[in-house]
Amino acid sequence: MISFDHRVLSEYRIKIAKIETLAKVIMTHPEPKGEEARGASKFLDVLINETDRFYENNSEILSNHGKRPHDRSRLEETKAWNENIERFYEKNPRRRPRK
Repeated sequence: MISFDHRVLSEYRIKIAKIETLAKVIMTHPEPKGEEARGASKFLDVLINETDRFYENNSEILSNHGKRPHDRSRLEETKAWNENIERFYEKNPRRRPRK
């Protein structure tokens, strides 16, 4: 049986992958000022807002597992999230992402 924590982490990973894929498509689009690219940008904003709400709702689980808000996120990082993330990396130094 899959735990709730695992389901939240998997869902967050999927949301981040969607954002990255759409951003890559927008950046490599042949007509960056075209209707299709503008529509994709609007949808990217919707995805980012949805991911931010998901992170706010599940921030305790995500930060305790070393997950920060996405780079494109509009959320302000809180002190509690940063403390949880640093505590996770102190316990699991090999899981720290490369810079």
